[in-house]
Amino acid sequence: IESGDSIYTDLNGHTIQHHKYKSKLKTQGNFFPMPSTAFIQDSSTRLSLLGAEPHGVASLSEGWIEVIIDRRSKHDDGRGLGEGIQDNIPTPAHLRILVEARSETQAHGEGYRVENPSLVSHWTLQTLLHPAFLLSRPLSKQPLPASVQLMKPLPCDEELVNLRYVDNQTSQLIRRKLGFTCDIDVSNNCHYQDTAIEELFTNDVTVTLEDHPFSPFHHKNDSNKSDLKAMEFSSEYVTFRN
Repeated sequence: IESGDSIYTDLNGHTIQHHKYKSKLKTQGNFFPMPSTAFIQDSSTRLSLLGAEPHGVASLSEGWIEVIIDRRSKHDDGRGLGEGIQDNIPTPAHLRILVEARSETQAHGEGYRVENPSLVSHWTLQTLLHPAFLLSRPLSKQPLPASVQLMKPLPCDEELVNLRYVDNQTSQLIRRKLGFTCDIDVSNNCHYQDTAIEELFTNDVTVTLEDHPFSPFHHKNDSNKSDLKAMEFSSEYVTFRN
């Protein structure tokens, strides 16, 4: 990958920062925090490194990503620890490498434009950050309790941040609109159309909605459309009716 001296890392899992290798700095000066995502790219290919745990990364030469899994030091690094790091214990590191083809016409003339992960990168990262847990119980003759599917799948460019209990029959629904690049194609099964929030719930449940801002300084919006812009969050109170 002819990535030059550039590497991109995420900032708290939300936005992407562009870094350039500086030869006048020492090696440690060219390492940057990677909360969850880092990638290098050229006009035709992107190589992404996704992690469930934060790491330090660098691109010390073209086409190269170096990631710090662990480190040891006999002396204090002057960053507040107050002692050397010699008591390392085994720590799991869950990483994924993703190679994607970019469109040359759309990737032409990069400069310092704002970059974003691809939708496939977002989906892959979610499987790392929020793995599915299998809950089971011993077989018995008693029938399983009735269950109801609460929600339909969200649009493919939205993320369910939380659906938390508030009181009585009310819960808070928090969603995030993903910012993604158009340089990398995704499946034709991905739909981005605006959807009424009530349509996100199955026919087995009846809900009423109230827009509820994160703070009193934000004005309420009466719109019931899933019309978030990229990188925006949304918060609604959902009341379930019998």
